[in-house]
Order: sequence, then structure tokens, then C-alpha cells
Amino acid sequence: MPASFPSNERPDLPNWSSWGKSLRPFTTLVGSLIRSLSKGFQKIEGGKDLYSLLAEIVGPENVSREDFELWCYSRDAGSVFPRLPECIVTPKSKEQVAEILKVANEYKKPVIPRGAGSSMCGAPVPLKGGVMLDLTGLKRIKIQDEEGLFVRAEAGVIWTEIIEVLKQRGREIGLEGPWSAPSATAGGSVAVGAICMGAAKYGGLGTQILGLEVALADGSIVRTGSAANRNNEMVMRDCNGADLTGLSIGSHGTLGIITEVSLKTYAFHEAEAYYAYSFESLEDAARAVYGLARDEIAFDCRMFVYPVPEEIGGVAGVVYMLKGSGSQIQELGGKSRKIMQLAHGKSISEFGEQYYKGRFTARVKAFGEAGPGWLEVAGYIPILRYPAVAKEIIKYWKKREEEAKNLGIKWSLGALLETHSINIPVAIFCSEVKRDAWQRINSYWHELAELMYERGVSPYWIGHLSSHIVKRWGPYYQLYKKIKESLDPNNILNPGML
Repeated sequence: MPASFPSNERPDLPNWSSWGKSLRPFTTLVGSLIRSLSKGFQKIEGGKDLYSLLAEIVGPENVSREDFELWCYSRDAGSVFPRLPECIVTPKSKEQVAEILKVANEYKKPVIPRGAGSSMCGAPVPLKGGVMLDLTGLKRIKIQDEEGLFVRAEAGVIWTEIIEVLKQRGREIGLEGPWSAPSATAGGSVAVGAICMGAAKYGGLGTQILGLEVALADGSIVRTGSAANRNNEMVMRDCNGADLTGLSIGSHGTLGIITEVSLKTYAFHEAEAYYAYSFESLEDAARAVYGLARDEIAFDCRMFVYPVPEEIGGVAGVVYMLKGSGSQIQELGGKSRKIMQLAHGKSISEFGEQYYKGRFTARVKAFGEAGPGWLEVAGYIPILRYPAVAKEIIKYWKKREEEAKNLGIKWSLGALLETHSINIPVAIFCSEVKRDAWQRINSYWHELAELMYERGVSPYWIGHLSSHIVKRWGPYYQLYKKIKESLDPNNILNPGML
């Protein structure tokens, strides 16, 4: 199970140090212009400004408003238009997070929580400026019971760190983290509701969460589930009344700042097996995936529709992975092969092993060398409705094929199984230095969001596509809004995200 990118697979990167120095006059000028249009840090409490108060909480070494650093925090891994925060604060404890929120709330200054910034939906982009709260300083892992039946991880802990710590005890988490597991944080993944490796068996991230520790806008700290009783641990989510854990999952930090996550663990698996099949129709591929879901066979399952890897061929490809004991693998493998055969699948076994053994680097390789920016629309729909929606997406791109090619724009379409539903990710790629292309990509992004959401697709992250989503929510949005107004009356937590 890889905990990091192998050194021989890391792409050559430019010399960021010299690049940053060459751009410093530009970034300083632009940063100054942007800040001149914002309210800035007003003087408070005996002549001190907010920056000084934040420095008193976390120490001057953990707060910055240097232009080159502000630019580093102006976007996430996606290509949503960057916005500059007014300063960056890196707390080292939940108590510091609480104090930061108290001060920001008193003076109505926006606070934007950020993990590793590996999301692609713009969740940590500071739309209203304000304080960028870098939570990577919260990085303790806590295993308190003898066998490690559950693990508590602070918000800034990286997924592969959790995996390695548990592996030493003969344990593992059900979900291996998102595609970006070698860099993504536990808190950030929960905040955006990330889909994870292992979703075919375990479902959404929420199914593995036993409880959360959350700092609210007023600085109070809440522990959910069984841990609401301060003499207990976070070992059970469904107790002590309503499920308040769920309020923070996928909330993008709009209702509170996640400071700690408690996750279920399992005995470390004995064996893995990998499979890949080629199909001549989307309907056959979807029927094969449906069979795996119905019989609860796969640990993880993915579908390739465009582009289909050359090694697979056909109209669509399906790859899946099994985990368990040797006897379980043998039994499940036999069942899965029958399902694939009934759906007219052609076995391409070598590709399955190649794909899953390098599962945290496979996506990087698939999209070529480092450099292209990207945007993505993704969401859930019933498995057997996938072909109809996928065909509409393909039809959309066929009409724009020549234009996209001339602009150097590429796209991809696939699917990820999550127990009872399927996730449809559509990604759009292009070099960010091509201004005309990026203006068009932004249009594609919004048009695809409308197309997909109108056909019933429900997004698993909100991000900067919220305008297409909330108008379809009806009473659900009104309820969300009331909860937001109650917990964050001054609207300081990631304002503009809804």
C-alpha cells in the first residue's frame, strides 16, 4: 500500500524558487491592489489590528501576509479563479482555532478553513478575503484503546499517515482516502465530502466517521456522537440525540471548523485481487457494475468511458479491486467473473493489477505531464441511469469537438461505484496560460453543471458550482440557510460558498 509517490514516478517540476522571485514584483503589485479594494485589518482593542491579535494567539512565526504566500493560498488544486486572503494563520491546536474564531467573529472578519488544498471545487478559495485558516498544523494521531478499534486524527493529518500508523498495529481504515491521499488531509476530505478509494464496499466517507470535534463560529468546541458526554470517547455516532456529525460532512466549513475526526478501523486484510474488463456498450458496462454492487463484491470499482485506456479498448472499461482473506478473495473473484461474463465483458487482467497497485499515481499518469489546469463536475445517480446521462455528456462534447481541439482542451468521463450509486466525474483540462481556452473552459464547466444537475445528478461537493445547485434544493436550501444563520449569524465561515 503506497504511502507516497515513488521517487522514480515524480514528474520533473520547474524551479519554483526562481519562478517565485521573478514574479515577486508582479505579485506584490497585484496583492496591494486587491487589498486596497478590501476593508483590510481595522484597528481594534487599544490600537492593535486583527493581524497583531492573531499573532498573539499563534505566535508571529505562524501568521503571514507576505504577498507570495497569499498567492500560494489563493486557490486549490483545481483551476477556479484565484482570490487572495488578507492573511494566513496556522494554528497548532484546537484551542488556538477557537481563539482565532472568537476574535474573527467579534470583528466580523471572514475565516476560510483549508487543509492541503487538494480539492478541485474551489472550497478553500477566499471569495471575501479575510483570514485563511491553515489547519495542517493540527497533525496528531491518537489511538487510545489497546487494539486500535478506532482512530482519532486531527484535521491536518494526511491519509497515508493514518494508513501507515494503523498498519503497524495490524489495522486499517475502511476507506483509503481520496485520489489525493498522499497529500489530502482528514479534515479537508470530510469538509468537502470526498469520495474515497474503497467506496464500492464502504460507501461515503460519513459511513466511517464515529464522531467529529468542531469549532463553531463563536469559538465554542463541540464533540459529536458519544463524545458529547465529556467522559466518553468518539466511538459511536448514533447516540445523544440528533446526528450532529452529519452537519459538518460536506459543509465546506460553512457551519464550523473540523478540528478532529474519529474513524472506524478494521483488521488488516490478508490479500488483494485486481480485475479489468472491456465492454462494447455503456449498458453492458453499467450492468456489470450493478452486479458488483448488488452482490456486495468489490472493495473499489471504476469505469472508463472517455478516454478508454488503450490497454482496455472497447466502448467502456471496468476495473475493480477485491480485499479480504485468501478464501474470501477466491469466492468473490469467482462470483465477479460470472457477473462480467453475463454482461459480455472481455477480461484484461494485467491492466487491473497495473492500475490498482499504483492507485495513488494512476490518475497523474493518465493525464500526462504536470502542468495542465483542470475543472471538474461530478455527482451521484442510480447505477442503471448512468448510460443515458453519459451519452448526453458525450453528445455535448461531440458538438464542441473541433472548438476544444483548436483550443487545446481535453476532457475525460468515467464513473466510480459507491455501494448503491455511481459517481459521474467529468474533468476538463487545458494549459492555464491559454487565456482564450480558459475563458471557454469556464463556460463548459457551467454548461456541464446545468446539463448534469438537470438530469438528476447530485454533487458530492458544492464549491463554486453552488449557484447551479441551490436553486434546485427548494425547502432543503431554506433549512440549510436557517442552520447557517443560527450557527454563524455574522456569516464569517467561508462566506459566499452558498
